[in-house]
Amino acid sequence: MEGVNVSTHPEIPGEPTQTGTALLEKATATIQGFGPVNKIHQHLCAFHFYGHDMTRQVEAHHFCGHLNEEFRQCLIYDRPDDDGRLIGLEYIVSEQLFLTLPDEEKKFWHSHEFEVKSGVLFMPGVPGPIQRQDLEKVAKTYGKVIHFWQVDKGDNLPLGIPQVMMALTRDGQLHENLAKAPQQQALIMHMAGIISYDNT
Repeated sequence: MEGVNVSTHPEIPGEPTQTGTALLEKATATIQGFGPVNKIHQHLCAFHFYGHDMTRQVEAHHFCGHLNEEFRQCLIYDRPDDDGRLIGLEYIVSEQLFLTLPDEEKKFWHSHEFEVKSGVLFMPGVPGPIQRQDLEKVAKTYGKVIHFWQVDKGDNLPLGIPQVMMALTRDGQLHENLAKAPQQQALIMHMAGIISYDNT
């Protein structure tokens, strides 16, 4: 049904994790290093729609790390807890880097300006002054998003070809059933002076 998720967190087929597997994981976690994952320092919550179908929208929890001041990379999950499904990834670049891209490539990227200023892109649990410092930077960036798992269809495994996703660019695009939580968050942020609704 248009605008309604079939399942936001489908059940994955398979046997429960066995004790032996869990013990092995503990051992390897102690011995090995996880450099790329350890660079993750930030949780951003936003909403994506499919590039070919704006009626299909999903909540996206980004866990991001900087490679330098103008480039960060994010793992995207359908929810923020330890049972989250890895559904995609996003590359985020500064406006300066975006402007160097070929015109044919730019169509796969989206601006974050509206998302930040409208409050639908935010940092859950982060105090206002700290959040505002980074969101002012994020508002001036561009992202390229690929989703591998179509959880909005109820797929219990990542099926089909990867999908290019896009972001909200104006009021009224986000489905009401998804908008409730971010609208409440945006109100809190606005009252705390974290974000501005001035589009200038």
